[in-house]
Amino acid sequence: MDLDLHLQRGFDRVELVSGTIGNPRDGRMCLMSLVAFLAGEDHSDSPGCASPLIQAFAVRINDSMPHAMRQRLKPFAPRIIGTNDGLDELRARVLSGALAEGNFLEATDQYWAEPKTPAQRRHSGLRRLWRWLRRDINQRLFYCALSCGDRTYMADHAAHLIARLARSAPNAQAQEAYWNTAIAILDRLCDVGAPAGREPGVQAERLKQLEATPQLRQDTSVRGETVLPLSPSLWWRSAGD
Repeated sequence: MDLDLHLQRGFDRVELVSGTIGNPRDGRMCLMSLVAFLAGEDHSDSPGCASPLIQAFAVRINDSMPHAMRQRLKPFAPRIIGTNDGLDELRARVLSGALAEGNFLEATDQYWAEPKTPAQRRHSGLRRLWRWLRRDINQRLFYCALSCGDRTYMADHAAHLIARLARSAPNAQAQEAYWNTAIAILDRLCDVGAPAGREPGVQAERLKQLEATPQLRQDTSVRGETVLPLSPSLWWRSAGD
């Protein structure tokens, strides 16, 4: 039985949660604590095996995503193991390129544009000021992400910007597009320094322990959102291929 199948069975017993590192014994963990668990490290949301840049980006995205969307991050856990390899300068360049390609600054300007209809203009006043202030925050995050000398802060600013744009998106389709972009960026960051076919550093005993965790119900609703099962095609390449 190959490693992919063991991982799939293990991931079926994991629920990624936000704002906490969770508890491996009941299968509820944040993404980075799942990384630590699979790598055989002590329970933590800052595993030593992980790139600090990837960790900063992943923590913010994990904590900001809707519950069902967050479950799509599971396949990244084994890919993050071993990324503390001294290549974060290259990852920072990849992240900068992804931000520039994504036209995030234009997105903030488009969404926070002046109201067009008379009804919208009647309610300008404080709402217009609030729009301007929020747009300014997004612009600052964008410029900080591109110019910050600290690569960890850069990744956090980038993830914070994507999360803000997703939460303020005008509809569900636009929101999903931002989260898909975040997943695609994480995919590109994990690819840095990863030769094709590299075996993930998943500890066999930890994987067995995960498989022994009681099966999570796939129809369980958390905060009004359904936990959806992952497609087998997503175990190693989550969105971005």
